[in-house]
Amino acid sequence: MTPALIRCLLAISALSEVCPSVASKDVAQLLGLKRPTIHRALEAMRTKGLILKEPYGDIYLTETGVALAHRLEEQRDQLSILFVRKFSLAPDEATRAAILLISELKEESLSKLQALK
Repeated sequence: MTPALIRCLLAISALSEVCPSVASKDVAQLLGLKRPTIHRALEAMRTKGLILKEPYGDIYLTETGVALAHRLEEQRDQLSILFVRKFSLAPDEATRAAILLISELKEESLSKLQALK
């Protein structure tokens, strides 16, 4: 998944935990992106089976989407903490770096990084 799709999926997951319904405008506002950008990301996630979305309706994570979001959140958080503690990155930089690496590295490589704690 691209960094943009990861960020979008994580935003939907976070919003789902605090809001009874999630709309594309909420995701766009949270990420600071324009709605057409979010709509393209949502369509890509819908095709991958990560979300359910009715036209002009609410967005819901599928079971697959929930599981992936939780896994990505855990990886992002672990890597962000590593980058802050070991490399003195600012928290926002650490989070961006973590998402970029998650999108590009294989699971085996990510596990090796996380083992550096």
